[in-house]
Amino acid sequence: MKKEMKIYHYILALFSVVLIGSCSKDLGNYAYESINELNIKGVSNEYFVRTGIDTLRIQPTIAASMDESDTSRYSYLWILKTGSLTFDTIGHYRNLAYPVRLNAVPYDLFYRVLDSKTGVTWIANSKIIVSTPYSRGFLIMGEDEEGFAEAEMLSMLTDTVHIKQILSKSGLPRLREPVSMVHTGGGELYVRLWAMTKTGSYYFNRATMEATASNNLSRLAYVSEALDAETLHPVVVAPQIRTAAGAIGSSLYRAMITQGGDVFASVPLFMGGDFYNNPVNRIATAQEVRIPAAPYIMYPINSMNSIMWYDTQNNRFMNFASIGVGTASTVLSDASGSIFPWNQPAGRTLVYAENTRNTDGGSTNGNSFAIMKDADNTCHIYKFYANGTNPAKRGFYTIKSTATDFHKADFYAFSSNRSVVFYAVGNRLYAYDYNPGFEKNYTISNVGADQITMLKFDTQIDHLTNSLYVATYNSATKGTLRRFRVGTDPNTVELTIQDNSTWTGLVKVKDINWRAVN
Repeated sequence: MKKEMKIYHYILALFSVVLIGSCSKDLGNYAYESINELNIKGVSNEYFVRTGIDTLRIQPTIAASMDESDTSRYSYLWILKTGSLTFDTIGHYRNLAYPVRLNAVPYDLFYRVLDSKTGVTWIANSKIIVSTPYSRGFLIMGEDEEGFAEAEMLSMLTDTVHIKQILSKSGLPRLREPVSMVHTGGGELYVRLWAMTKTGSYYFNRATMEATASNNLSRLAYVSEALDAETLHPVVVAPQIRTAAGAIGSSLYRAMITQGGDVFASVPLFMGGDFYNNPVNRIATAQEVRIPAAPYIMYPINSMNSIMWYDTQNNRFMNFASIGVGTASTVLSDASGSIFPWNQPAGRTLVYAENTRNTDGGSTNGNSFAIMKDADNTCHIYKFYANGTNPAKRGFYTIKSTATDFHKADFYAFSSNRSVVFYAVGNRLYAYDYNPGFEKNYTISNVGADQITMLKFDTQIDHLTNSLYVATYNSATKGTLRRFRVGTDPNTVELTIQDNSTWTGLVKVKDINWRAVN
């Protein structure tokens, strides 16, 4: 064994000497040559484009370390990865001009520059984010010159594009009495895009904006009672989008009210999709009687776990706090000495309701407001937190006589950040500060003389800016939408028009809603 080990060590030592000698003989035998190095600039990490609208244009700057004037030595490839193992060459020139006709998903883009003299390829890579023309921007519902409902969009990705005639080109029959166009947000399986009118409401293919008359609530409602198909069309859907990125107030719950006043609420996750059981606009002691609801769903915008609705037959606020398991709504009781009643006195009716981002009284997720009117046209404001099984009353305000024509208003809009409600009568815009002891009415003069067709505060993109959208119309210039900012001086109410926030040539705007994703 010892002899074998000695032989092993002699062989190892001899091998090492030979190796060292070989290395020493090679020293200085390599000849290094500089190669032409390319520095590619002007190719961004990401590009955002709209399919069917945008042309992807990229003009790289290429700096060469050698022979920079000879561009004939280069060949170019723009390669798009369209699947896990699928690639498509979309360009053979130094610069790219590619009309985008792709599905609305992310892609990888590879830029290859081959130096034919050295055989070396230089690369630059990007991510292409493709959206539809309709993926991000304002959905507009309104009325065209012939009185038909029409939808448009201010598509906002890299720039603003006004897309017209969405509803009339959708494949649906012509509709009238426009209400709204709403993208629901939420998980991919449960997303809907609704076009709602009083003569029919339908959900759309979100990429093509096409629809058929069979795309209606009847296909989604699995009920055990007869419902009138003529009125089984949603006119309000909750929760709404609440951020510029498209987040909503609940990814678990959804609710809607139909033209006929039926209230549906569902948990799409449990239902296996955006489906609905029997409407819940009834009370437990009379399950066979459906009570027609006003077209308002009251809930905290920032987090919806229950809803309130208004009983138009008995003039009372109703609560439904058991979405997904309950079959009936609850009649709210009024404690002695409460600041306003859930159950209205004779002659008092609901005029308007709105959800806001107002947090007064500890309403973290947003208070709701209702305007009530007595038989003598005296109006009141109710402020409340429509949350859970015991909604909280936050404020009661009686409108002073100084509020010119308040009871005649066509539209109302509540600021989330100030004790101010704006209202429009024809072409006149007013603001009323309802702060007790400091009530004051303002006439707003910088909105022009055209008919006002919509007022709406921003509660979807950035509610902290206190932006008010005002839509107007005249037959010559058509619809105009402008964004104003409400001032913060508590001693006055002023509107300031915002830069790059005026859009003209629109339909007669009825409603606008934000859409952030496909």
